[in-house]
Amino acid sequence: LSSKWTFSESVPGETEGEAAPAGKKSIETVKAAERIMEALELYREETRKSEEHKYFCEKAGKEVRTSNPILVAFGNVTVKPFLSFIYTITISFSSVVITSELEISLLVLPFPYVPELLKLFNTYIQQGLEVELVCRCLFFLLKIHFGQITSNQMLVSIIDELKTNTLSKVCQIRDVLGFNSAALQFLQREIESKEDVMFFADATGQLEGKKKKRRKRERAVLTIA
Repeated sequence: LSSKWTFSESVPGETEGEAAPAGKKSIETVKAAERIMEALELYREETRKSEEHKYFCEKAGKEVRTSNPILVAFGNVTVKPFLSFIYTITISFSSVVITSELEISLLVLPFPYVPELLKLFNTYIQQGLEVELVCRCLFFLLKIHFGQITSNQMLVSIIDELKTNTLSKVCQIRDVLGFNSAALQFLQREIESKEDVMFFADATGQLEGKKKKRRKRERAVLTIA
């Protein structure tokens, strides 16, 4: 496997002239997709074991604690938070991750993993976990797999839930940002009025204004001279 090679496949749903999702497919993006698959497989396995364990505990009438060694290594977390952690780390596999690399990682992810990922996205959005990041991934997956997703009757309900939950959560985040912005502006006015001080941006603006006036006066003096 070469370190880099040109990725020339077209993305379904894109028209000619649209920006391509990425120009290169690298070992790192392939490994990122593989880690997503591994995390999903672990989630699937641990979910099945958890259901079996719950059934046996109900039959035995007592709680029997069992844990996957991988989950124990991460602080004995439950499977869903663990997957959320692994997934977030995976698609943010570098501190300078760019959109094209993220999209390529999702583009090479086989479709059989996508339905389960969509269900988990719905859970993440409901819990407010990395909403912006999840929305980016969600919209890209819907774009490249639109035909397969819309033709799958088993995904109709989850898509409806995703639509409702995404709109609700995004509106909620937007309201919080608007409220915080208004609160900061209010605090700024209060501090300036009480202490007769200015914030850096305003002070800089006034300083520039004074410099312009001074330059105009200097030009006027030179003209008279």
